[in-house]
Amino acid sequence: MRVAYFGTSDRSIPVLESLNKNFELVLCVTKNDTVVGRKQEKRETEVKKWAKTNKKPLVEISGMKEDKLKIIDSLIVEKVEIGVVADFSFMIPEEIINTPSHKLINVHFSLLPKLRGASPVQFTILQGYEKTGITYYLMTKGMDNGPVLRQVEHELKGNESADKLYKSLFLLAAENLPSVLNDYVNRKITPLEQDESKATYTYSPSHPKNTFIFKEDAEVNWEKEDELIWRCVRAYTPWPIAWSTLEKLEDSRLARDSGLKVKPNKDKNLKIKIYEAELNTYPNEDNDKENKNQKTGSNVHQNKNFRLKITTLQVEGSKKISWEEFKNGYLEHKN
Repeated sequence: MRVAYFGTSDRSIPVLESLNKNFELVLCVTKNDTVVGRKQEKRETEVKKWAKTNKKPLVEISGMKEDKLKIIDSLIVEKVEIGVVADFSFMIPEEIINTPSHKLINVHFSLLPKLRGASPVQFTILQGYEKTGITYYLMTKGMDNGPVLRQVEHELKGNESADKLYKSLFLLAAENLPSVLNDYVNRKITPLEQDESKATYTYSPSHPKNTFIFKEDAEVNWEKEDELIWRCVRAYTPWPIAWSTLEKLEDSRLARDSGLKVKPNKDKNLKIKIYEAELNTYPNEDNDKENKNQKTGSNVHQNKNFRLKITTLQVEGSKKISWEEFKNGYLEHKN
């Protein structure tokens, strides 16, 4: 079977390897190089690097409107029978979906119809789901609303970052992809329509009409419960990274409960990024009060029977440091 892969994620390699091993992978479609960093260096996607290394035909695009015909021509030239889409940054029009004889199958990282949209992994963590999974479905012009071919469940450990969960789900997707494609093409699967009444969507709090995550969304609200802040740290790793400022940290419950303030010689407008945190639990209120007393002056954000412990952070313009290093360099006890 002649297959095309559409993807922009740096985690795509397991799926590419699975397709290449089990089928005739004849085309890879990914986005153009991006310019990153202060030196404005060009960065290739991992899909492009893999395609070049394995000598696969490659189509790079900057957008669907300008590159639609280029994709369609490549699908026809390479005689693509079916396309696989996973973590692709562009909405795909019907003309492309309908070009391969077996159309396009999307690999979505949630159990549809829950969490349609561009950020299902982040929202799985933000909403505290204990279970997620992979949905393989036939693409339509709508957003993640096509007929379902198969779903594979995945139990969360409860402490995953978005990065680790993505990697686990890509491995799961790669493992099950060959049987899904073969069963679909051989008509061993009956596509099932999704229940629209149960559909939910990811969204950006700062841009509510958008299903992508924005940098503004990762700002920490220190007045939220500890577990919600912990979810925020995990969900926004590796991007855009949970963040705050020294001033807002000083005004937070974390600082108030710990009796800490920012040192007078530090710029309170400096941004801080929180890369890692832990959530400790205590069994009852008496133990909760006891631990609150023991933790005075530590990096503990107290709420109910949970304790948020920040472990790794970065002050704007500096390298990553531990909480103890941060506290010694930027904070002091109130008089």
